[in-house]
Amino acid sequence: MGLGTWVLVSDACRARVLVDRGTAGGLVELEEYACPGSREHVKDQVCDRAGMKPPGGKGARASVVPVLDPKEVEARKFGRQLAEILKKRLNDHDFKELVLAAPPHFLGILRGSLDETVARRVVASIDKDLTSLTPHELEGRLMVRTRA
Repeated sequence: MGLGTWVLVSDACRARVLVDRGTAGGLVELEEYACPGSREHVKDQVCDRAGMKPPGGKGARASVVPVLDPKEVEARKFGRQLAEILKKRLNDHDFKELVLAAPPHFLGILRGSLDETVARRVVASIDKDLTSLTPHELEGRLMVRTRA
C-alpha cells in the first residue's frame, strides 16, 4: 500500500520529503537529503596550477574559467540524484502523487531530470524556496490533501 501524496521541498543543496497523512496527521517529514558539493566555494571546486607561466609567451594571459559554473554542475547532479531516488521509491510503491516545491531554476533542473513515470505523478509544482518552513507551515502554504 502506497503512502499517498509525497511533497518534495528542495533547493540546489538540500531536499526534504514529506508525506501527507491527511486531515488526521498533516504533513510528516520522512527523509532529508543534502548535496555537500553545492556548498563548497568555487575556488575549492576549480583547480589551478599555481606558478605556471602563461602559454604563448609575452602578452598572453592565462585564466582558469570553468566551462560550466561548478554550482550549476552540482545542482544538476543533485537534481539527477533526487530523480533517481524518486524513481526507486515510486517503483517500491511508496507514493501515488508528487508535489514539487523548489526555486524556479532548480525546479526546472529537477523536472528535467525526472523519469517519465515519475513526471506523470507530479500533481503540482510550486516555484518557491520553501526549504526553511516547518511541516505545519508547509501545510498552510501548499494546502496539500490526499485525494480519495
